[in-house]
Amino acid sequence: MVTGSCNKDESQAFTDTPIVEAYLTPGNYLKVKISRQVPFLSDVKYTNDDIDKLLIAVNYNDSQHLLTAIDSGWYIDSSILVKESDIFNLSFTFNSKEVSAYTYIPSKPENVTQSAVKVYVPRMDSASGPPTGTMSDPVEISWSNEDESYYLVVVENIETTLDPIFNFDDDDRPANRFRKSPTNSAFESIRPMDFQYFGTHRIIVYHVLPDYAALYDQNSTSSMNLTNPSTSISNGYGIFTGMSSDTLYIEVKESSR
Repeated sequence: MVTGSCNKDESQAFTDTPIVEAYLTPGNYLKVKISRQVPFLSDVKYTNDDIDKLLIAVNYNDSQHLLTAIDSGWYIDSSILVKESDIFNLSFTFNSKEVSAYTYIPSKPENVTQSAVKVYVPRMDSASGPPTGTMSDPVEISWSNEDESYYLVVVENIETTLDPIFNFDDDDRPANRFRKSPTNSAFESIRPMDFQYFGTHRIIVYHVLPDYAALYDQNSTSSMNLTNPSTSISNGYGIFTGMSSDTLYIEVKESSR
């Protein structure tokens, strides 16, 4: 049958290639996750490589380190506390191939400012119709970027109890965080209607590398599809990247109608 022929061809075409995942940030230990692809096939051949027993070496600022396996593909070196400007070269053998990855830690965003520390948004539900209360202007987040590096803004509500702006059903409530697409400009605009909850929010401005921005662009709205080729990884998929950040805070308050 045609279906069987296709499955056979696809099975023969499948190559057991590792996925590397690491987002290295200053102040945290070096930690890397190795995983396997999950193909949409039932008849594939994996190698005998044990994800939890790989010999993963990292050359860190010209010194060699062997990572310690934790569990479920996670590896760590608790002697390496990531710092700005650090350089990392990772290597291990998988499927009889030498897998390697490279990254460095970019500088912390400089001169990060915000145009407001409070925004006002009217509370809304299905019965109230379009918002009629006072709405603040968009908040402008800016930073220095003379070399047109990439930056990413993430906004996270940090309240213990979430107070939704919209009257959502419990099953439909959005996450307490949202993000903007990576940009190589020197500012980002956050509209009041971008917020989903009242209360204190943390605004994190990340200085990211081009490989992170490219992975994000390839997947439209996230960086979660790690089976795309990466320029920083040889004989593997995923993301092995560094980033640095600075943090601001903003209050989202209910406006009067």
